Amino acid sequence: MPIEKKKLATILGYLGLIPFFLLTLIFFISNFNNYVVDVYLFYANIILSFLCGSQWSKILNSNISNNRNLLLTLSVLVPVFSFILDFFANQDIKIAIYMVLFFAANFIDGKIFSESSNAWYLNLRKRLTFAVILTLVINLFAVNAYRFL
Repeated sequence: MPIEKKKLATILGYLGLIPFFLLTLIFFISNFNNYVVDVYLFYANIILSFLCGSQWSKILNSNISNNRNLLLTLSVLVPVFSFILDFFANQDIKIAIYMVLFFAANFIDGKIFSESSNAWYLNLRKRLTFAVILTLVINLFAVNAYRFL
């Protein structure tokens, strides 16, 4: 018996949170090793790119008429910006901007998955985005607190 798509999406979504929380925990256990934060941010970049890629597909294959070009452009610019950011910003700036980018990705989802049949997905995405932003906030405080120790 195949697993229902909503259940599978929920399971995979929450499994995707494990590296965010695990790397945050490892950062503390490793005595604030900056390499751990770099791996965390690399994973965040991959997830952000994945989310925006799925948005791009949804925008192209939907009946969205209002702001289609803007949403399509944003779904491409968010991961491109995060990729460029990895080369030119320090960790605390990256973390702060990733918070904004994950919020932006969630905002775009709200616009393109607005049908009532997608309410379960929007609720899932809101919970997952909140959890990711929570780990970003924790890491931002940890990175900056470590500088004062």
